[in-house]
Order: sequence, then C-alpha cells, then structure tokens
Amino acid sequence: MKKKILLLNPPGKSRYLRDQYCSSSAKGDYYWPAIDLLVLSGILHAKFEISVLDALVENIDAGRAFERIRAGGFFAVISLCSFASKDEDLRLLRRIKEECGSVIVVNGGFLRYEPQTHLRQYPFLDAIITDYTAGGIVHFLTGESRSLPGIWFRGKAGAVISESSGEETQLCYPLPRHELFPLPKYRIPQARRVPLSCVLISYGCPHSCAFCSSAALPFRRRAVDDIMEELSYLRGRGIREVHFPDFTFTADREHCLAVCRAMIDARLSLGWDCLTRADCFDEELAATMKKAGCHTIQFGVETKSEALLDALGKKLSNQSVRQAFSWCRRYGIETIGFFIVGLPGDTQENILDTIAFAKELDCDYASFSVFVPDIGSGLRRRLVRDNPGLETVRHFDRTEFPVMGTEMLTREQIWKLRNQAIRSFYCRPGYAWKRLKRAGTLTRLSTAAKIFRSLLREQAHNR
Repeated sequence: MKKKILLLNPPGKSRYLRDQYCSSSAKGDYYWPAIDLLVLSGILHAKFEISVLDALVENIDAGRAFERIRAGGFFAVISLCSFASKDEDLRLLRRIKEECGSVIVVNGGFLRYEPQTHLRQYPFLDAIITDYTAGGIVHFLTGESRSLPGIWFRGKAGAVISESSGEETQLCYPLPRHELFPLPKYRIPQARRVPLSCVLISYGCPHSCAFCSSAALPFRRRAVDDIMEELSYLRGRGIREVHFPDFTFTADREHCLAVCRAMIDARLSLGWDCLTRADCFDEELAATMKKAGCHTIQFGVETKSEALLDALGKKLSNQSVRQAFSWCRRYGIETIGFFIVGLPGDTQENILDTIAFAKELDCDYASFSVFVPDIGSGLRRRLVRDNPGLETVRHFDRTEFPVMGTEMLTREQIWKLRNQAIRSFYCRPGYAWKRLKRAGTLTRLSTAAKIFRSLLREQAHNR
C-alpha cells in the first residue's frame, strides 16, 4: 500500500498568495492553483497516494483543516508557507507534527533562502524544499540515500543538503495531477472560462532585477512535447482555460514561439494568459500568441521613472512599454500592468507620474503594490545593511502597510499614494464602462464585479 501524502495550501486570515515563493495577499475575490503543489503532485504520484487540501480556496479555517488532516492519517504533509503568513502557517504545522506525527516538509520563499537557519529555528520541520521541480523530495520521503536535489533536511549531523550539479538547462517532471485540485473553485479576473488550471513552460528567470527574489532562481526551459502532453491532458478533461505563471513567459523567444506554434497545430482551443516583460516582446510574438489562444498578458511595468529602474537593475524604457501595450491592443490581447509604489529612491512626483502612466497605457487591469524588500533579493541585502531594523520585521505583505519609507516619503505617505493610485485608476466612469463592454460572458462579468466590490471594500477600510 502506498503511503499517503497531503499537499497543503494552509488556511489563513487573508487570501495569501504563497505560490512561486510569493508573499502577499489577493486584493480581490480571486485565486489560482499553486503551481508548486501541481508540479509536486506529478513528481510524487508514482510512489505515493496523493491528496490535496487548498484550505484557502475552500474557505476552511485552521481548526477544521487540522481535523481533516488528523483524520487523513498522512505519512507526510508538504505545505506552502509565506513570510506574510508564517506565524499562522507554522503554528498549524507544529500542531500537525506534535499531534499527528507526520513528516513536515515546507516550501516557501523566506525558507528557501535561509534553510539551515530555519531548520535549526523550527525543530518540527523535517525538510525544506528549495526547488519544487526537482526529484529529491521523492528520495527523501522514501528514505533513499541517493542524491536529494532541491531539498534541505534534518540529518544526524544537523541540516545537510545533497546538491544537484546546477548545470541543468532542461526542466522535466512527470505530468501534474490537476484532477486532485478543486479546479472549479479557482477564479482570476482575466480568465474567459472556468474551470482553469496552471502550467509551466519554464522555471526561474534569466533577468537580474535587484528588487525581485526570482532573479536567484536558475532559468530552465521545459520540452515542448512535455508541455503539449500536459495541455492535451487538460483539454481532454474539459479544461479550456490555462494560466501560465512563468516569471517571464517570453524570456526565450524561440522556445515561446515553438510552444505557441505547437498549440496552434494541435488546435486545442485553449484560452490563456501569461506574464512577461515589455522588452521581451515583439509584434511576431503578439500575433503568434494571440493565434495560439492568448487573451491576456501581464507586464511588470513597476514605475515610469527610467532612472529608478536603471538603478534597480531593470533597464526598461517607457517607449518599449508603450510599444508592447500597443501591440497587445492591435491583436486584441488584454493587459494587466504591475506597478510598485515606494521603491527606494521614489518620490511623490514619480508615483503620480506612474499613476498617470498606467492610465495612458490603458491597462485593462492595474495592480498597485507597496515595495517589499523580498527575502532573497539583492536589494534586500543592501537595505538590511543600511537599516538593521528590517531584520526584525516579522511580516512582509506588498498589499499591506509598507514596512519602510524612502528618502523623500514616509510610510504613511506611501500608503496614501498607493490607495490613491487604486481609486484614481479604477473609479473612473470610462473604466467601468470599458470593463462592462468587454465582459463578454456572465462568468467574466460576475468575476469582475466581485473583484471590484472587494477593491471598494478595501479602499473604504483604508480611507
């Protein structure tokens, strides 16, 4: 009989976004399947009996989640964990360890970058995953002594690791078990259909933005045949909507085009969205991606200040951003712009210019977040050196009150400007009318209405 493994997205007081080493909260009534757990479901499926509990999307509180876990008799619990939710997450995991005796394995950004420290600090943790796409987790759980890539664990002599060579360029893992996840419960504002799921074409990021922790993750591409096998599997199960959570979907232009052309040839009729950079995008990509089913692209714009971006290692011109959004409009692809308020060196003038830039770009959606010194980012190391108090901050969430100001702005001023940005962008008669016209289906209209209500509630609370 196979041992039972639970893949857990823990409950929380907020709708925490923990996947891909993230640490924030959803601003509205939306959520998507965690790609980390999806990939692990495929890696572990051959050796173990897999169950999934996404307590957040199923609206299960800590007490009920624990009772379900205790009743399940799981050999091991593999859980997401984020810095924004760490106290809640670790409290539950410690209880599971003490009362159920399960092996506890965690996957999270702040843990990934300091695994030895956290294994010493939290004795109820048995292992920390540092690469959820690697196969070391299987060997660890089966007690095999061979290579354990992507895992730090508690050994007889303390925390040790068996490292992979670090030379791999190919991303390869077994087919994820999407059917184990509560797919009908997931919603994202840009989705055209439900249910939906997530698929990777690459892991990591080849860019080196100082403010982003994903710059530390090695970039690897997945074989086109493997991607097509998973997409065909989803289509065969009636899934017609896919979210690609790659940090930069078009990072390898030729690989991206090969994937899109394979989707076109297979006639899968999938609708999908992705994330990328404006300077990794061109008209041929726009046309091919649209033909392959892409309906929305999310761009990290961050700020209108090119000088600020240069200083942060993201050399992105306003012209390249304008051109990328223009190509999307030309080919009927909707856009989401990500903007950061309160970056080191930011000023009120910069932020007001950025708000105006978001409107000029005519994003279909705009996300305004406060700057967070991400654990694992190069910028955080510098900021901690200059502001030692940051080491003691116990809660990082880019959707909440900022943990630090800038040379020109207080934390209160940054928070006020962030909320002003949201109201200024969304509370425009022209914007509301545009969204209504583009809703297209009752599903999209309902999702958009729920998100808009959530934004209004948040803004009423933050006034």
